[in-house]
Amino acid sequence: MGIKISKRAMIAPASPIRKLSIYADEAKKKGIKVYHLNIGQPDLKAPKEICSSLSKCSKIDYLPYEQSQGTKELLLAWRDYLETEGINVLPENILITSGGSEGLILASAIVCNPGEEILAFEPFYANYLGFANLVSAKISPLELDAKNDYHLPSEEKILAKINPKTRAILLNNPNNPTGTVFTEKELKLILKIAQKFNLFIISDEAYGGICFDGCKSRSIFTLASEKDKERIIIIDSLSKKFNVCGARIGAIISTNKDVLYALNCFAQQRLSVSTLDQKIVYSALKKSREYIKKITKEYEIRRNAFLGELEIGLKAKIHYPNGAFYTMIKLPIKDAEVFAKWLLTDFSLGGETVMVAPGSGFYATKGKGRDEIRVAFVLNKTDLKRAANILIKGIEEYLKLM
Repeated sequence: MGIKISKRAMIAPASPIRKLSIYADEAKKKGIKVYHLNIGQPDLKAPKEICSSLSKCSKIDYLPYEQSQGTKELLLAWRDYLETEGINVLPENILITSGGSEGLILASAIVCNPGEEILAFEPFYANYLGFANLVSAKISPLELDAKNDYHLPSEEKILAKINPKTRAILLNNPNNPTGTVFTEKELKLILKIAQKFNLFIISDEAYGGICFDGCKSRSIFTLASEKDKERIIIIDSLSKKFNVCGARIGAIISTNKDVLYALNCFAQQRLSVSTLDQKIVYSALKKSREYIKKITKEYEIRRNAFLGELEIGLKAKIHYPNGAFYTMIKLPIKDAEVFAKWLLTDFSLGGETVMVAPGSGFYATKGKGRDEIRVAFVLNKTDLKRAANILIKGIEEYLKLM
């Protein structure tokens, strides 16, 4: 009998966004161009302030550890940025994290004991499952209805999912993977329920400000009383707002003294976030609104071009997201993961193919999302139109094999 790994390790979920990468790599080795619609990796340039700071950093000859909480300059800049979003906190209420991912892991560790649950609305960001599993917690899913544009279900349905093991409600606004921007009324409902059952609220605001069609995302923190603000843990990230996914910089924000104490203890155990990454990003936060407004216009153009092409080709209505840069698409296919793999291993059009994310990985409920894919409209308009037509043709050819 061989040595065994932990139960946590045995049930760790693979990322639906990245698990098929090996097949994409093989396709590229054969000379096939792959349009990546599977991952939220925008092709836009980072802000000029970041590029300038990066150039200056080339002269650095010494890289010491930084403070576990983050650099003073970045904490102050983030405080000022949050203020423009209506979130008034002090620098000591902020802790810099290695991307939003670390913030979500830390938040899960703080609110849950092993075996306890976080209520999340599915489809949700696939890695929520993995983050909870890392701390031996569990995601308790409640499905959103595509016919309702993935807005929150009724209060009664939410209440029915809460049990003695529930410790927090996790809300992603704007939402990945649906692009839904939750309304003020919906945010107030979450506050009401969290207050009634004394729950934490983990508010993932990584895509805050990226909204279309006149929609505006609002932080749930701005609607809370001073007392209820203490149950809110905000997760933020610069990855998508500033197109610096490779600079792993995020933040976790709280006014709860116990949460802050635990956060700093955890942060000290992992020492510090990259000194270099912190140095290059803080200057961009000063002009955040200007840059986010600029890229939002571009994403709206890309959304309309890409989804418009798909709707015509598939002869089907597609959910147009009001925020972020993703949407879920239902296909006339039984197993989207098999189809996504086939696109990479057995199909190409003019030496090109597409990579999509199978929908099932964005659900915790077994069997859900098997006929769906998530797509990200992060490429330039020309590439997105080409990718849409390749996907359409791929679906047509795949159905002939069924």
